[in-house]
Amino acid sequence: MRLLYITDRLSYRGGAPHHLLDLIHQVADEHELTVAAADRDSDVELPRTVRFVRCRAIRSGRELEESALPALVEAADGVHLQNVMQPAVLSVVTGPKTIVTVQDHRVFCPGPGKTLPSGQACDDPMGPAVCGVCISDEAERAERLALTSARLEAIKQAGRVVVLSHYMAGALHQLGVHPVEVIPPPVPLGPQRTAAGEGFLVAGRLVHHKGTDIAVEAFRVASPSSSLSVAGLGPVELGNAQALGWLDRPTLRAHLAQARALLFPARWQEPFGIVGVEALAMGTPVVAMVRGGMVDWADVGTLAVSGVDEMAASISYLQHHPEEALSLGREGQLAVAKRFSPRDHFRRVLALYQGL
Repeated sequence: MRLLYITDRLSYRGGAPHHLLDLIHQVADEHELTVAAADRDSDVELPRTVRFVRCRAIRSGRELEESALPALVEAADGVHLQNVMQPAVLSVVTGPKTIVTVQDHRVFCPGPGKTLPSGQACDDPMGPAVCGVCISDEAERAERLALTSARLEAIKQAGRVVVLSHYMAGALHQLGVHPVEVIPPPVPLGPQRTAAGEGFLVAGRLVHHKGTDIAVEAFRVASPSSSLSVAGLGPVELGNAQALGWLDRPTLRAHLAQARALLFPARWQEPFGIVGVEALAMGTPVVAMVRGGMVDWADVGTLAVSGVDEMAASISYLQHHPEEALSLGREGQLAVAKRFSPRDHFRRVLALYQGL
């Protein structure tokens, strides 16, 4: 089968790009692959059988008809889009033989990730009145709504729409997207742990909606005898935490395997929260503000908290009860093995391709 993958950027930075690259490497053994992207990081390697086409129009939407993209779509038996947000591109390449994987809020929320200024989840479908709570400027609101709506209408033309969590499926159902297939990303297991780790870890983009500052403050309040390390890049002040910067996947997995627990704060509704599942896969428990798609995995191996004080209490508890940390991590690892098996993931994706 001749498959075309279309994405904005091929990169190892972030859960969504990693997910795509894992898929490409797996599917390359089964099908004839072409990958079209606006950009490709210098450290990204593709299987030698995969054809790569750089197409700047995927990001800009300009000169789309003169680009290689229409011919690539025409020649493919199936097209799989991930992280493509330019409406002009979506409208050209989306059709009955297209699968669109939606990995964030940008097709159903023009605001801050379905989260109200109060911090509560927004449960209403987007619209001028609803979105006015978050976007007060009328002209900006109209522009962002139009952009988000254009993306939404384009993906409605896809043969299949895939999301990573039931939370995202619900958001799309609310806006008339049917059917939606929930296929969570594959997460390989680490070795079984024999002892609780040392120190606590935060990992992800260091931006306001990710709530890194909440974890830093909770750790300060708890004042455990161990350390706090933060993996990621961004403008958030880290206080006395050790800044690890951006880590590649093997290095991040090594840090997760050594930690007593992963701290996972969140101000927005997480689309899925893959770093939490990656921690559980290494036998490391998670202390999480469970929001959005995190519900699909945070029922096992996870201490659910609502803010700084509860996170601080959980940090203290795990610091003083290493046997409980080890038990929680083992429970989480067993759940990951059942729910997020790479073999099951790729089997389901390949079945979608065959059904196009």
